Amino acid sequence: MAKSNKKMKLSHIVIIIVLLIAVAGGGGLIYLKSGLSAVSKDSEEVIVSVSDGDYVGLVLQRMNEAGLVKNMFAAKVYAKLNKKVLKSNNYRLNKNMSLPEMMTIMEKGDTKYIVYKKFTVTEGSRIPDVAKRVAKLVGTTKKKVLAKWSDKTYLKSLSEKYDFLDYKTITKSGIKYPLEGYLYPETYYLDSTEPTVESITDTMLKQTGAVLNNYLSKTDFSAHEILTLASIVEQETLFDKDLPIIAGVFMNRLKDDMPLQSDITVNYALDRTGVDVSYAMTQTDSPYNTYQFRGLPIGPVSCVSEKALKNTINYQKHKYYYFFAKKDGKVIYSKTLSEHNKAINKYKWY
Repeated sequence: MAKSNKKMKLSHIVIIIVLLIAVAGGGGLIYLKSGLSAVSKDSEEVIVSVSDGDYVGLVLQRMNEAGLVKNMFAAKVYAKLNKKVLKSNNYRLNKNMSLPEMMTIMEKGDTKYIVYKKFTVTEGSRIPDVAKRVAKLVGTTKKKVLAKWSDKTYLKSLSEKYDFLDYKTITKSGIKYPLEGYLYPETYYLDSTEPTVESITDTMLKQTGAVLNNYLSKTDFSAHEILTLASIVEQETLFDKDLPIIAGVFMNRLKDDMPLQSDITVNYALDRTGVDVSYAMTQTDSPYNTYQFRGLPIGPVSCVSEKALKNTINYQKHKYYYFFAKKDGKVIYSKTLSEHNKAINKYKWY
């Protein structure tokens, strides 16, 4: 304990010396001023959380890890010189803000920058799950949220606002949920104390648009098609390393006009989950069922993460046409049906 106190006293002495130098010479002041300036001229928002009892040093460390601090030493000097008491909350700060600006915002608890609510859409979630979370957030029912997301007038207005949403495609007969696959999985921070279904939907669609803009130019698929394929790829494996390989399997099948035969699409058609898909289930008459219909299903089967999208577009080229996941999640790939059946007989666990 004595050694720890000595270290703390030594650090305080160093800071005091730096402050004396800064006061004595203009160079030191210039150094400190530069170190407290914004890290960027461009706007990039970052959420910083301050909890009850957090000391300034801890918050500074959090800000530094988020890329908001230009010079950590200068920041510590500033904190030592200005005894700030920060109010607990989630703050929407920006990389174009100086450190004094950000500290003042958190000291005052400036409502202009406070994030009042947050919610998370997890990777692979389906629309009913997302609707349930949104309903809880806005104080309504899942049924009403789903009704809003199926309202054709509302969907038409969204398609006019977001160019990746094709109204005719998402409202095609047989589509279960028009916005399935289009609501990006992410943790969202909301500025409003009373968010609406519409405002939350806009927030999620904007994020989807931002992600899609990085990839649509790299594929011949439409937004709806690539989201559909990526949603299947994401659901078919436990491990990220398998994403591009499984995407390659499906691409091989599409190119050779073979049915995708994805159990995930059967489950979606039947509103179920699980690995024990029976032969009878594969006979389900649904435009989502890739055992019954060739090509891509009618639409996405879940939310789509950026990693799934990226790995689907940048799929691995190989000669595999089949895959089977063992109980531990390890995937066995096969080039022929005979090899595939052998893998199933050897490793089937359900």
